[in-house]
Amino acid sequence: MINCQLGDNSRDMSPRPYRMEKRRIAASETRQRILEAARELLTEHVAPDLSMDAIARRADVARLTIYYQFKSRRGLLEALYDHLAMRGNMQRMAEVFQTADASHALELLVRTFVGFWSSDPIVMRRLRAMAALDVDIEKGIEARDARRQHAARQILGRMAAGRELKKDAPPAAARADVLSALTSFEMYDALNKAGHPPEEIVAVISHLARSAIETYSKGSAEAPAINSPTGARKSECRPPNARRRRRLR
Repeated sequence: MINCQLGDNSRDMSPRPYRMEKRRIAASETRQRILEAARELLTEHVAPDLSMDAIARRADVARLTIYYQFKSRRGLLEALYDHLAMRGNMQRMAEVFQTADASHALELLVRTFVGFWSSDPIVMRRLRAMAALDVDIEKGIEARDARRQHAARQILGRMAAGRELKKDAPPAAARADVLSALTSFEMYDALNKAGHPPEEIVAVISHLARSAIETYSKGSAEAPAINSPTGARKSECRPPNARRRRRLR
């Protein structure tokens, strides 16, 4: 009877769950290795090759392993975008939507995207360049850009609440497109190439975004025109040669 009970206990202590967990961890590590191989290919000086064969060679796995993990090349690209988002701390977008103060949410939006773009600018630049010739990449980039436009509409809607807009204010969709453009990779990349550090880029884009919003709100201050009495003295508006000629007379 005792032997029978010990036999039953030994069957309950089967190593099968342990082996399944071990396989799951191994599969997860393989998945990460494939995604990192794809990212590394985008950082090379030669023309990047994101074919399944090239990624398989870099990750040192069989091509079928990639299909098993991601089902298709488009599935692999979607996972790569998510991988880059995690590296770039894009999970902070949840904080953007949860922030009660719309003005603070705007700055968080700018800071989140500048942080994301600056996390891997070479990869971002090359992916966007490849989108011009690769339909799969183009669709993925467009879907991600649409999410940024959605976030811009949400924040602008909150900031416009309770404000009366001027008659010449552009439609809400156009204002959201402006904010989306300000937080785009292209805007970040232009400022980055000009030598501006990330914190400065955040400050500049945040200021431009707020200015674009305030400009179309009633009661906001108008910038004085350069040739107006309040904008500059008349003598300052004359060309230097004209002032010199007056002195010589």
